[in-house]
Amino acid sequence: MSIEIILYIFMRDNSNELWFNWFYKNWEKFSPGELIENGLLPSQIAERFVNDNQENLIAIANKFDDKNEDALEEFMKLSESELHIIKYLLKLIQLKKIK
Repeated sequence: MSIEIILYIFMRDNSNELWFNWFYKNWEKFSPGELIENGLLPSQIAERFVNDNQENLIAIANKFDDKNEDALEEFMKLSESELHIIKYLLKLIQLKKIK
């Protein structure tokens, strides 16, 4: 399945729009940047967010069907790939400082 098809399936559905709108609104309120500044690890921040929003996450998950699930899994893989590229770029920047 091509990335264009994955994104099309993922974004055409109101469930997905609901998810992104809800997530980014609540993520911003959650202030993850401040939590990082206070020394929390990314996994701790995610765990705290999930604990604070568990009921809403369950309600949103119940609105997804199999196509949404497949598209979300593919979207997650793309996000993980982006993270690896950012980590690589950071290593290059750090190596530049060593020279």
